[in-house]
Amino acid sequence: MEQVLTQDEVDALLKGIAGGDIEEPEEAFDPDAISITPYDFTLQQRIVQVKMPTLDAISDAFLRTVRNALSASLRRILDITPVPMKLERFGAFVRTLPLPASLQIFKMLPFRGHALIVLEPRLVFILVESFLGGSGTRSVRIEGRDFTTIEQRLIRRVVDLLLVQLEKAWHSLQPVQVRYIRSEINPQFAKICQPEDVVIINRYDVDMDRDIGSITTCIPLNNLESIKSKLATSFQHYQSDEDILIRRIITENIKNLETEIKVELGRTIVPAQFIINLAVGDTIQLDRRTDEQLPVFVGGIRKYMAMPGVHRGKNAVQIKKKVLDQNRD
Repeated sequence: MEQVLTQDEVDALLKGIAGGDIEEPEEAFDPDAISITPYDFTLQQRIVQVKMPTLDAISDAFLRTVRNALSASLRRILDITPVPMKLERFGAFVRTLPLPASLQIFKMLPFRGHALIVLEPRLVFILVESFLGGSGTRSVRIEGRDFTTIEQRLIRRVVDLLLVQLEKAWHSLQPVQVRYIRSEINPQFAKICQPEDVVIINRYDVDMDRDIGSITTCIPLNNLESIKSKLATSFQHYQSDEDILIRRIITENIKNLETEIKVELGRTIVPAQFIINLAVGDTIQLDRRTDEQLPVFVGGIRKYMAMPGVHRGKNAVQIKKKVLDQNRD
């Protein structure tokens, strides 16, 4: 039978029991032997999938308009099915993209940063063949080839259509101007944000006569920081016939309201003595020339700039531009 404890260990154990503690031999502390891994508390490793009813409504509107627009352009019946929205790290999303891929980078003003639309290669070739009059059922070798010049031009037509519909879908929440930036094939060159940044992924599966491809939008969550409070609120995108009728009646009533329009010819500052001595035929010089545009006030608010003139024997002004910023001329 093996000896479990040595005599020294037994003596130390008995001494510890008698004294209330057990002495342990001290070991030399070597700080170099300890490996320390830095941890960033600002980086959240696990992404919490939160519900954003507003974005779901925008996605639904985008899906319906894209289905109608693509069907009309291709003259084919399309079935587009949405995949539930999810939040994901941009680096993880990029690793799932095929090569080659049709990566379209765009910008949504006034939001900062860039966003991405991804067309699956199989869908790209189906759309190209359909645009050229084919059936879209021909098998095409995808791996190892780039898009030709003609294919890129046809893809651009589809992308422009998608961006127009995306701009319309966002109008109900936040009017945006969607601007096309560039196209990429390799995912590593489509870096719209840092790999650890969270992005909003919306995928739409397109079914054309059993040929399935996908359209994916990728928008960094940081881009939408200015409207973050609106994203989590409920959004009612459906209007009943009664709501539409009431809105039409209110709009027509507003159009028939009378409002006051004033045109400011100019301004000047003169002494009170000059005003007292004014007589018929005297001239007051204003700060504007006859060839300068004059401000037009509607309801006391400067709305337009116009040029003075005569129309059918009466003094008149011709509207030249609309005032977008009250603080600028």
